[in-house]
Amino acid sequence: MIGRNDMLKKMTTHLLAGAMLLAATGAASAETLKVWSRQTDESALILKTLTDAFTAKTGIKVESYNTGTDFEQRLARAAAARDLPDVVINDDIALGQMLKMGIIEEVDPSKIEGKDQIVPAAWNSAKAANGKIYSVPISAQAFALFVRKDWREKLGLPQPKTWDDLHKLAEAFTKNDPDGNGKADTFGLSVPASTVRGYASWYMSNFIWAAGGNFVKQEKGGFKPDLESKPVAAALGFMRSLFCEGLVQPGAINATTGDALPTFRSGQTGIFLSGPYHIAVLDEQPGKDKIEVLPPPAGPGGVAALAEGTSAYIMTGTKARTAAEKFIGYLISPEGQEIGMGEGTGHTPLVRLPTNKAVDVNAVRKDARWETFKEVFDKSGHYVPPVPNWTPIRMLTAEGFNKILASCSSDIPAELKAIDQQMAEELRKQKALAE
Repeated sequence: MIGRNDMLKKMTTHLLAGAMLLAATGAASAETLKVWSRQTDESALILKTLTDAFTAKTGIKVESYNTGTDFEQRLARAAAARDLPDVVINDDIALGQMLKMGIIEEVDPSKIEGKDQIVPAAWNSAKAANGKIYSVPISAQAFALFVRKDWREKLGLPQPKTWDDLHKLAEAFTKNDPDGNGKADTFGLSVPASTVRGYASWYMSNFIWAAGGNFVKQEKGGFKPDLESKPVAAALGFMRSLFCEGLVQPGAINATTGDALPTFRSGQTGIFLSGPYHIAVLDEQPGKDKIEVLPPPAGPGGVAALAEGTSAYIMTGTKARTAAEKFIGYLISPEGQEIGMGEGTGHTPLVRLPTNKAVDVNAVRKDARWETFKEVFDKSGHYVPPVPNWTPIRMLTAEGFNKILASCSSDIPAELKAIDQQMAEELRKQKALAE
């Protein structure tokens, strides 16, 4: 793996090269670009390195702001005050909501340098229901299992390939004292089933697709809710069994990923379904030698995982459109992508899987675990359906799924029928219901 010093030297080289170019051409610019990103301070350090390199290369200064908690509310306040930034880096799932708010502009890919290098699948996340492009994908990702390899091997169990294998492993981690401390203080899965930001729906989507189910069916004229089905009922039933048998961490029903992650790091749980952005922190604790990354186990419908990513948006009213397009072009360039990957820094990367097909994730990462995530994305990744605005659907399905998981005796098909009815109303509001 590339060492921290090597990566820092590489970043320094980019900065010096850009500075020398500006000195030679005298092309320094007083232009300043305002960039906001939905990131924690940890991952924002990578963005700072990237924006510094961009400034050194182009002379365009960048003022950045980041937060990982109330980002949407801050955007709404900025829109009301007519004080939006020029560029926003946000989840691709936010496209519909921001378009509804009227705060993003359509993107002309021909104005983005390097557009032809973006993998075709990633462009799917940039299109709105009207077929127009409103963002540029800068990072992709899919989900895989982080498993306590030391626990699994101690108990003599195989890597989980099916849901049945996963259930058996979770049960063993809960009941067979995998850490050997003589206490009944470990659990199988760490699950974020909170309704906050729609986590329950976000998490369950992996299992719904693996069961062969869908949230909606796309038909001529729009979409029809499709949760009331045997595959979706099987997915909810499987996950509910883990809850009702006590094989998930205490408080899982109200947990966000911020709550779930520490239970795996501390050794309270032994299985964690998440994205590649957690590799660095899990290498620190519980430790690289104790964990393994495995493809999601196959459900009745095969292997499936939520595909998502991070995109760059040009904001309404910007007076720096050309600079914004140049910055986004740098984000997707091989140089920008490699800096964004943050290899060797120990920080959470801005770019998980590169969207630029010229960037070889293996050459940069030199870590087979990243290749596992890439293979899951390439072969089994599912983006959410292209309804006009997925956010309210994610929220209402999260409420419904959370209710099912919280009650061991509820009628799952009846509950799914009720969620479908709510979804139909939401699609009707969005003028996207196939009648």
